[in-house]
Amino acid sequence: MLKIRIVEIAKNKPFFTKELLLKNLPKRLQERAKRYLDEESSMSYSAGRLLLKRALSENGLPASLLEEIGYSEQGKPSFKDHNFSISHSNGYVVLAFSTNFSVGIDIEKKKTIDLKLFSYLFTALEWASILNAKNSLERFYWFWIRKEALLKAVGCTLKELKQLEVYEHYGTYKEKRYYFKSFDFDPDFNGIVATETQTAIAMEFIELKDLLKD
Repeated sequence: MLKIRIVEIAKNKPFFTKELLLKNLPKRLQERAKRYLDEESSMSYSAGRLLLKRALSENGLPASLLEEIGYSEQGKPSFKDHNFSISHSNGYVVLAFSTNFSVGIDIEKKKTIDLKLFSYLFTALEWASILNAKNSLERFYWFWIRKEALLKAVGCTLKELKQLEVYEHYGTYKEKRYYFKSFDFDPDFNGIVATETQTAIAMEFIELKDLLKD
């Protein structure tokens, strides 16, 4: 079972400051959070690491592991022996954590966009599928969140997005298969997780104040 941990920043902003969140993180992570110029991005980063701190604790792992987060050449954050993925969008932050297999997670708020700005990220067949769909925007998001989640699971870059083949329940990268599970946490959002192994998922909504107690 893979647990999807979810915290809503938006409803907590009146009660918590980015400085308060920073106090609960190691010095190294505080410095990374301070690189974000706007408050929401800084708070989302901090909340994601606090969710990760909670996941470590629930798996019997020390919070000191937060100091050992490394980054691949492609910029993917990871531990040496454990896997996690964080996504944030419009006030929500979500985390997928596993001690056994690679994971990638993505959430996106459903909003109107200029589709043609994203055409270069899709193969000709995918783009035709988007344009010919009854609801092109919905079809775009169907592809996009799967590709984003798969990208995070395999640790590649946007330049390789066209190499990610996505289907209803799985996606492939360099002939290796990863499995998709969608999760509904807000009617205005799409959410999906990609895993190296087929597994059931469960959602847990966590209050920001509870993360500050850990």
